[in-house]
Order: sequence, then C-alpha cells, then structure tokens
Amino acid sequence: MTAALRHTLHLVPGADSLAETPEQADAFLAESVVRQWQPEHQFIGALLYLSADEARPLLDLVPDTAIAKPVARWAYELIRRLVDDEEKPDPVSVLAAGKRHSARHARCPDEPPTDARFKQLALYLVDAYTQNITAALASSLARQVLDDAYRRAFGTLGQRMQQLAETDIDRTELTNQFGLIREELADLWRRSEAAAKLAAGGAR
Repeated sequence: MTAALRHTLHLVPGADSLAETPEQADAFLAESVVRQWQPEHQFIGALLYLSADEARPLLDLVPDTAIAKPVARWAYELIRRLVDDEEKPDPVSVLAAGKRHSARHARCPDEPPTDARFKQLALYLVDAYTQNITAALASSLARQVLDDAYRRAFGTLGQRMQQLAETDIDRTELTNQFGLIREELADLWRRSEAAAKLAAGGAR
C-alpha cells in the first residue's frame, strides 16, 4: 500500500500543487500518518465507538483542557455533553450536537457555529472515526493524552512562573501562585496515573 501511495499524485495540504516525486509523496504520507496516529486524535476516535457507560470513566479522567487541538477539543466537549445526557457519542450524534453548540473557546460560544466551523467539525469527525486503530486502546490513549497535557502544562506554567518573577508582586503572592501551579501539575499527574491503572486493568 505504501509503495502504491508513493507513486501516486498527492494534493499537498494548503497548496495548489501536486506532489509528483516519490520524495514529496513520502513526506506527505509521513505527515499524514503522524497526524492520524497522535494519541489525542486516536483517543477521540476511540470514544466515538464507545457507549456512554464505557466513555464516562475516561471523560472523568481527561479534562477538556487536556485536548490541545481546537476542533478536537470541540468534538470532545460535544462527546462529554452527550455522555452527560446518557447518549452514545457516535459521530452522527456528535455532529448533530455540534450544529447547536459551539465550542466553549469559540468567539461567540453562546451562538450556533458558523457553516465553515461546522464543516470543519464534520471533516474532523470523519477522520477521527475512520482513522481510529481500535477502541480497545481507549484507556491507554487517555494516559498518553494526559502525559502530553502534563508536558505542555509544565512548559506553559514554567513560562508563567518566569513572568511572575519579573513582576513586582511580593514573595507571599509568588509562593501562593507556585502552590497553585504545583497543584495543577499534580492533578494532571494523578489523572495520568489513574489512567495507567485503568489501562492495565483492561489489558488483563
């Protein structure tokens, strides 16, 4: 299959040209695979195959803020909304919910999404659902998503600490802020450890 792809013309994302050489085709294929196999993408794809009862413990472990990509976080918020209503978060139901509910981080979260945003969600759901390897890995993927979220938070919170250090706030407030930052990281750590135990239990 890979060999065939290498010798096929590929539309280069964001460009108006085709990849005509094997090297260009390889680069496009590699980029596509990296996107498809990211834990976050695979995790959301796995959730689309689960029942509400199966998805709930994973949603309890992984907060919305652990999802980095905006359209993926929107899909995740919609999945959570459906599960809270005891509905199966299949792609059709998620897309229907997306027609009524914008992402929380949207410019106008209280208004229905624009047609362009809605189409973006539809395309994302198609990819997440069809590119999922197996829903059986959902618990393991949840742990990987939380690990990635921990690393991102470590970097972001480190920058926040540096910015705080450059302000004129007093030592007590700096210490209070450090406590909040440490607790935020500790929460992600605990969630990741719980997800690892859940994954280990499901593998038996």
